[in-house]
Amino acid sequence: MVRKKLQLLAVLLVVLFIGLLAGSAKSYANVPHADSVPSVVDQAGLLNQRQKKELLERIQKVEQEHGVRIGIVIMKSLQGKEPKAAADEIVLRDYQDGTHGGMVLLLAMESRDWYVSTDSRMRKMITDEEGFPHLTDQFLPDLKDGNYADAFMAYVDTTDEMLTYYEVEGEPYDPMVEFSLFSLLIAICLAGLIAALTWGILVSQLNNVQPAESADDYLKKDSIHLTDCKDTFLYMNVTRVKKSKSRESSSSGSSSCGGGGGKF
Repeated sequence: MVRKKLQLLAVLLVVLFIGLLAGSAKSYANVPHADSVPSVVDQAGLLNQRQKKELLERIQKVEQEHGVRIGIVIMKSLQGKEPKAAADEIVLRDYQDGTHGGMVLLLAMESRDWYVSTDSRMRKMITDEEGFPHLTDQFLPDLKDGNYADAFMAYVDTTDEMLTYYEVEGEPYDPMVEFSLFSLLIAICLAGLIAALTWGILVSQLNNVQPAESADDYLKKDSIHLTDCKDTFLYMNVTRVKKSKSRESSSSGSSSCGGGGGKF
């Protein structure tokens, strides 16, 4: 009897242990592994310890909530590489352990280059056409002003907002969706009203001007005398330039990656 009870207890413990493992695996499926590349790599020393700690905590929270990897890599120099090629290589090599995608903001301090690269999964949630311009509008002003900690935090916060929008709405964020047609109509009406008032004021001030009945009335009589009139053709030059065929420009890096960049 005691042996049966011990066997039953052992079975229950095994079942409980397996359940805990399954729940733990499910809860931490989106958390990067401990041996992952850090989300913030600051080779140029732009951030102090407090700023780096706060930024890492914010990134880790966003990464866990959305199952993505968000990297910020600050390099002293690109060592001759193109910004896009370097950023694409980094995101595909170091930030691919997110369940739903990865992205990286790369800074090269020597050449003052910045580039955001999104992998093929993240590119569907933050599109090149609508999402990427909105993202850069949020962090680029601080980046150009040298407010690096604020720029990086704006980069992470905006990414969080756009990913949340995608998860709730089921489609990528588009600033034009938030543009109100009713507001546009009101703006057009107000502009038309202001233009009409301005035109009315200007017309009312032209009391000494009367419309003429014909074009001749605008000329002063006997103010000009033509004694001779003729047309003389001198010469004509014709230059022909062969139209060159447009070539599709090839970009360095992986074609599956999205994003963009520039100088700061």
